[in-house]
Parts: sequence; structure tokens; C-alpha cells
Amino acid sequence: MKKQLRRLAAAAALGLTSLTALAAPVAVDVSGAQSINLLGEAGNTVWLIDVGANALLTSLDWALDLNAFSPSLLAEMQVSFGDSSGLSLLTFTPGGADFNSGNGSYSGFIDLSAYGVSVGADGLLRIEFSEAFKDLANGVAEGEWVSGNLTFGVSAGALPEPASVTLVLLGLGLVGRARRRRRD
Repeated sequence: MKKQLRRLAAAAALGLTSLTALAAPVAVDVSGAQSINLLGEAGNTVWLIDVGANALLTSLDWALDLNAFSPSLLAEMQVSFGDSSGLSLLTFTPGGADFNSGNGSYSGFIDLSAYGVSVGADGLLRIEFSEAFKDLANGVAEGEWVSGNLTFGVSAGALPEPASVTLVLLGLGLVGRARRRRRD
């Protein structure tokens, strides 16, 4: 009986571990997005992407082609992402070291697990394209995200820890065993 309970608990824990480890990538085509004003200002390109309630962003992979309109710089073009409220955003600047106007191509990867970036119960990931410095008149685009993708690794939210599930299963097994003894 104990062996069966251990096997059941181990199988459940293993199943939940693999479930929480699965990251469903969400690719966002950025083609045509414009960086217009400073972060949070009206007129910026803002997208809401459904990634699932309480989902956690685990990674960001990017391959992008940008165009900064002179006198604006590629280093000023930024994208911010987080929950739909817009109050808890992480900002990323693909061309952060490129102090030129014109075209630039960038690619890379970052592990986001240490940042704890998640979406709320509505499941909406907010993505805002903006400028770090405003060179032109308010409302005038300073750059365009010509092509490419932002690919977010996403893991389902609100799943219990495998150890917690194991303890619950062991507890249920002990209750079942006690009931069985009472019947005998």
C-alpha cells in the first residue's frame, strides 16, 4: 500500500513538474509599430495580447529590424511590457548601445524568471512602444519597428507547487488507509 501511495505521489509530482515547466511561447509580430511619445503618453502604439490568466513571463527572445527617424536615435526606441494596468512594466531597449539614426537589426534572448513579470487575472499582456527621449514634436513618430518578433516564454499561472500536491496526495492516501482499516 505504501509503495502504491509513493508511486502515485511521485507520478503526480512528476506530472505537475512537467506541466509547470512547459512554456508556451507567444510570438508578437512588431511590424509597423511606431515609437511616438515618452512611455505612458497618449499616442503610443499599445497592444494587449491574451496570454492566459495570471501567466508568468519566463523569457524574451527577439529578432527585430528598427528604423529611427533623424534626429531620433535607435538607442531611444523602447518597448515596455507587463500587466494590462500599465503600472507594472518592464522596459527593454533593443538598440540601447546604437547612437545612430536610420536602420538597425537586433536579436537576443533574456531570461525573465528573476523579474517576476506576470499578467493579472484578465490574462492580458500590455506591450507599449515608446521613446526614451522626445526629439520631435509631440505626436510625431520618431521610429518604426519595421519587422521582426518579440517571443515571450509563458508559463501558466496559479499552478500549485509539486511538493504541495505530493503532500496532499499523501494525506489523502493516509485518510483512505484509515477508512479501509475501520471497515476491516
